[in-house]
Amino acid sequence: MAFMMLFCVLFCGCGTNDAGADRDWIVDGEYKPFNVPRNTMVKLMTLVEAGDADSIYEVFSRDVKENTKDLDGQIQEFIRFVEENVTDWDFLSGGGNGDRRSGVVTMTRASFYKFTTNSGIYRCDIGEVLKDTKRPESEGFSDITVYPDELSWEYAPKKPTGIYMVYRAGDQPPDCPIEPTALETLLELSQAGDTEGIYEMFSVTAKRNAEGLQEQIEELSRFLSGQVISWEPYAWAQNMEEFNHDMAATREMFFYLHTDKGLYRCDIREVLEADYPADAGLYSVSIFPALYPGEEPEYEDRTYKGYCTWGRENMGVSIAYGQ
Repeated sequence: MAFMMLFCVLFCGCGTNDAGADRDWIVDGEYKPFNVPRNTMVKLMTLVEAGDADSIYEVFSRDVKENTKDLDGQIQEFIRFVEENVTDWDFLSGGGNGDRRSGVVTMTRASFYKFTTNSGIYRCDIGEVLKDTKRPESEGFSDITVYPDELSWEYAPKKPTGIYMVYRAGDQPPDCPIEPTALETLLELSQAGDTEGIYEMFSVTAKRNAEGLQEQIEELSRFLSGQVISWEPYAWAQNMEEFNHDMAATREMFFYLHTDKGLYRCDIREVLEADYPADAGLYSVSIFPALYPGEEPEYEDRTYKGYCTWGRENMGVSIAYGQ
């Protein structure tokens, strides 16, 4: 009965409301989550406004602190993004899981918020381990993921450790290393008919695992050199994450391609550095008919969802042509 009452308070927010930002997350070295998820963001925004990176660092679990490269830098970038871009926020929804077996209690919660910015709505998802009597070192924040709302299919399922940021073009850090972009190099090589040069951009892992990669590259070269009139950047992300069972620095860049047959999206995913060197290089390029800015995808449009997620789940090249 006591477990069920605690479950209700932590997941449903029933009972007495928290004191908002007036109390600490960490009490006597233990994580004390807010009962009401809205107050989690109230507290976080208070610390952001104060530039208190140290207190934000402390709310992450010991597991995350020990296993996330440059968590301090991630927190500083989160603060910068919020201070420079976010004009308002709101709580959307949340949910949790609780279990008690053989005297071991585990409780987790995911809370979903929206950030309003000049470029549009972003989602901010926060994962927490509220209680784990077997592994108390996992208690605290496990992840914060920030991404454009319209890219929910791509990024809502991700469960990174630490902070994972995805930006619309123009919102990214001012010193981000994105020039020349992989797309510019692909366009230049395509115009020159240098398919071998494109092939060499792909990682050894992709060359080994993408069936028919050289034929795919020939099609990619024809599309880029023959159909693309102009292009513009859309979204950018560069993070440390697990890739192919090892840690790697990954970059994902999405572009709009303007053609005589309409607007396309080009998603390029690459590994910049990896524990396993063969993973470094391009691992996927996917091109498909794009929704125009501001358009929302149909919730049940599984075909479009497949286009959006192909490049994460597969290696090589995929081109889907419009009607």
